[in-house]
Amino acid sequence: MGGGILINLPPLLVKPLAVFRSALTVITSRFSVIEKWIILGSVIGLASGLFASFFYVMLETTTLFFARIIGVDPANIAGTDLGMIIISNYESIEIMLLVPSLLVGAIVSSILVYRFAPEAEGHGTDAAIASYHRFAGMLRARVPIVKAVASSFTIGSGGSGGIEGPSALMGAGIGSIIAQALRLDLWDRRIALVAGISGALSALFRAPIGTAIFAVEVLFKRDIASDALIPALVASVVGYAATLPFWGFSEVFPAIEVNPKSLYTIDALASYLILSFILAFFAIIYVNMFYGVNKLLRRHIKHTLARPVVGAALAGAVGLAVPHALGSGREVLVSLLENPSDVLTVFPADIQLGLPIMIILLAVAKMATTSFSIGSGGSGGVFMPSILAGALIGYAYGLAVEAYTPIEDPLVYAYLGMAGFFAAASKAPLATSIMIAEMSNDYAFLIPALLISYVARELSGGVTIYMSQIPHRVRPELVNMEAVLAMLRAKGVKLQVRAADIAEKTFIPLRVDYPVSKAIELISRLRQHIIPVTDEGGRVLGAIDASYLEKLLSLDPNSPIAKLPLRTPPVVFEDEDLVHVMFVLEESEEDTYYVIVVDKGFRYRGVILYQDLASALVSAYMHSISSVKEKLQV
Repeated sequence: MGGGILINLPPLLVKPLAVFRSALTVITSRFSVIEKWIILGSVIGLASGLFASFFYVMLETTTLFFARIIGVDPANIAGTDLGMIIISNYESIEIMLLVPSLLVGAIVSSILVYRFAPEAEGHGTDAAIASYHRFAGMLRARVPIVKAVASSFTIGSGGSGGIEGPSALMGAGIGSIIAQALRLDLWDRRIALVAGISGALSALFRAPIGTAIFAVEVLFKRDIASDALIPALVASVVGYAATLPFWGFSEVFPAIEVNPKSLYTIDALASYLILSFILAFFAIIYVNMFYGVNKLLRRHIKHTLARPVVGAALAGAVGLAVPHALGSGREVLVSLLENPSDVLTVFPADIQLGLPIMIILLAVAKMATTSFSIGSGGSGGVFMPSILAGALIGYAYGLAVEAYTPIEDPLVYAYLGMAGFFAAASKAPLATSIMIAEMSNDYAFLIPALLISYVARELSGGVTIYMSQIPHRVRPELVNMEAVLAMLRAKGVKLQVRAADIAEKTFIPLRVDYPVSKAIELISRLRQHIIPVTDEGGRVLGAIDASYLEKLLSLDPNSPIAKLPLRTPPVVFEDEDLVHVMFVLEESEEDTYYVIVVDKGFRYRGVILYQDLASALVSAYMHSISSVKEKLQV
């Protein structure tokens, strides 16, 4: 087993841990993979579920504290959603104390995060995904604690953020800590991280199947980490079961009565497709708003500690007018699904807008406050705020088409809107649909939710709220190189290697007007398995590789290469560094094993293979060792 330990253990724990490692050696040598992960998944699920529950209790405490600051009677404080607490006590609170409350929460959260664990910035899930892909499943032991405290202050003070992101990062941290303590190898360490995400989310969202699938689906835009599915399911079930004594068995959302047959008429199906377009449209707006705020604040506010504070002030300004848009949104959403009129009581009576438009404006306000609170660098999640926005959009749509569909209750579209909106924003349609069905304990919505979610996912294109996602699983070689790169970063090694330095010049390019016979000759005589294709000026148009053999041999040898549908390979400029080359390979839509290097005029300069990257990383490491030795001798 390998993997560096990032945690220092107290002396009293050293011997018990050694015994546990010995037991693990027996497990890994005698048990099958499934048997091993039933044991490890159970341990991770129990630990992550209990830690997530600890976070929720902490969040309840901070919410109580800040609710009292703005003048809410303690007897009227319940739950963790300050937005709903404000709505329920609107006439008796000191509304102008809301902005100072948000600022205090943002200041405390910002200091904690940027002083002790900068990786805990933002919505959490993205940091967990980044750890899985780019940091070899490594997270520092302090991360779960910092994230729990910081998020409780951001959300508890009224910031628009959910518990999903913090819980995911906490669970990932628990899984990573256990994996590092047991010296699991790279592959098991990453699986342990995914299992931790699943266990923590299941404990709080009461959706053991959906959260397990979410943990393996959210890592990619169009793939799942199938090797982690069984461990994630084990951890999810254990995390759910272990926390039942604390939270009891109950649905997160109220169920509504619906005739299942009405969900599958032609009119209903047509209405789902229209709703998919609307949800995808708003999801694109939401993601661009979220990261637009982030870029704007980074450009104009250089001090990292100040950005979440400015974001909190902006969220507070919106919240003064629309308090529904503050807090996690969990209780606001439950209230909407139980009795929609309760959510709209704070709107001034003289507003003469139609009800659907008012509800859409509320959804946009929720997107804005989430962007200000979390997009600015504040600590909180995006799942609950997102599904609240989706529910509002869906409900507004249901009211608008009520007379034209066989679905009698417009709230049906609220449930479907939750799934479709977040699926479009997160690229996790399967998990989102199952989670909504589990959280409402109504599986009649599952098939319509899947239809809307997948269509909305496709319509929204490549935009995603999780920027660390990659399109699909990459080759094992690249995963191992990312682990080496993470190790080099931890050692302080600076990689000053350009693409031009490692590009292979031996790959002969062919012009697009050359005959196919030239390509066949290169493959057969020179054994060249990658052929860059250029125009007359040497600019790269595409490539031919070993996967084109059948197409090549099926054409007339004298026909031009232009007859072939060329592969569009990943391309990098010659002055870009090694890290960027690896990033381009990960982001490639196709599972390619090479990158073509070009100059600024897009003219061909060489090819980089996986083995070239590995050699460059080893060379950089050896060079760093030599440099250290030279400094010591001096």
